[in-house]
Amino acid sequence: MGTISGRLLGLFKHHQIRYLLVASCTSLGYIALVAIGLEVIGWHYMVAILIAQVITICTAFWFYRGFVFQSEGSVWVDFLRFLSVWSTGAIAGVIGTPFLVEVFDMHPLVAQVFAIIIVAVGSYLGHTFFSFRNSDPVAPPPDEVQP
Repeated sequence: MGTISGRLLGLFKHHQIRYLLVASCTSLGYIALVAIGLEVIGWHYMVAILIAQVITICTAFWFYRGFVFQSEGSVWVDFLRFLSVWSTGAIAGVIGTPFLVEVFDMHPLVAQVFAIIIVAVGSYLGHTFFSFRNSDPVAPPPDEVQP
């Protein structure tokens, strides 16, 4: 049996654990940016959301690409795919947040947390199977042995 620190480091072999770590940190950073925009600067919640999205995208891509999925594909292809998946979640948040704020009278930060939770699973699947998928062609099947 390994040490506790060895077992903890062993967890990082699994991209799902790395994803949870990076997605959690990204989400917390994003919420912090929205909170600063709302509470400190006094922006309208949609302005705070859009600015936080741009800042978060610029940093999150590199962590997802290098640490989580360890992609060796083209940076530009990976980035365009990442943007398409991220944009889907961002659009859901931009539509869902005003709905929750205006219809259910939720605070914008609470609405953002709900939006993040709803988008998280789809985002993971999109990044796993599309953004950072292995772009190497599938090896041809081995020749069949003739009797």
